[in-house]
Amino acid sequence: MTNRREAATKRSSAGAVLPAPVPLHELAATLGGMLDPGLEDAVVSRVAPIDAEASEGTTTLAPLLSRRYLEAARASDAFLLVDGPLASLVPAGKRWIHPRAAYALTCVLERVPQPAPVDARALARIDPLANVDPTAIICPFAVVFAGAEIGPHCRIEPHVVVYGGVSLGARVVVGASSVLGRPGFGWAASPAGGVVRVPQLGGVIIEDDVEIGPLCTIDAGTLGPTVIGRGAKLDAHVHVGHNAAVGAGALVAAQSGFAGSSRIGAGALVGGQVGVADHCEVGAGARLAAKAGVIGDVPAGAVFGGYPAVDKARWLRATARHLEEPGRKRKGRSE
Repeated sequence: MTNRREAATKRSSAGAVLPAPVPLHELAATLGGMLDPGLEDAVVSRVAPIDAEASEGTTTLAPLLSRRYLEAARASDAFLLVDGPLASLVPAGKRWIHPRAAYALTCVLERVPQPAPVDARALARIDPLANVDPTAIICPFAVVFAGAEIGPHCRIEPHVVVYGGVSLGARVVVGASSVLGRPGFGWAASPAGGVVRVPQLGGVIIEDDVEIGPLCTIDAGTLGPTVIGRGAKLDAHVHVGHNAAVGAGALVAAQSGFAGSSRIGAGALVGGQVGVADHCEVGAGARLAAKAGVIGDVPAGAVFGGYPAVDKARWLRATARHLEEPGRKRKGRSE
């Protein structure tokens, strides 16, 4: 067991080997940023974490995107791809400073060859009345019901279920075991004292370039569709209730949930385990801190946190008061 663990650690620390060594000045000329003097002839052949062990015969580029790794960066022999605000905190001489270092890292990693996805629709269950574009990639054991539409260059990963009334645009990625278009959680009280299910007939619209992580659920709307806007990205275990809408370009971290008829604005950033109550509206560009419980509207561009979610400054002040030592007198307060 120990040997296997050590082998796995060694593999994970090796980083990503580039197809061919690349001069740093070529990367900077293509992707932007500024090199320290003296790096004009520097060449890198792999990308690895800052704390990865040196690899014989390779020269390493290591990203520095967080203050957390400053100590390791100062001790590292690797060339550093440094996020702009951190540049002054590490010694000069080995830095490629970039104002959007995460973007530059992404572009470098895209040079590493990846296995091409293979269509395996013969191992999936696709109803003849579903409309699946021939360029889509359908992985084994996916289920696509009659009335579903899957657009060009989509990728449907293993065990995904796509119900009728779901429409996927172009280049949509749906992570393994996600469920799209199942009837939403709608119930009405009956005269007899029980509840009856409200038919959910509105379906789901997933616009172009959306990515949905594994184990997500997006419920069908009641009369109109549940909508995920163009370019939105949902992490794993996200739930979108019936009639809800997630705006274009929104980024939603894992285990967040949006109740029925809620609205998440374009470009919103939603932290992990956030909950948004039904009929609440989160404005465009708003940011919700992890574990925020939203029970009212959030203005566009605002930063909210806590439960109930409030403006970030108010939340932090309240948290500070709550964490004060018992019996400690606050400034400006009488005995």
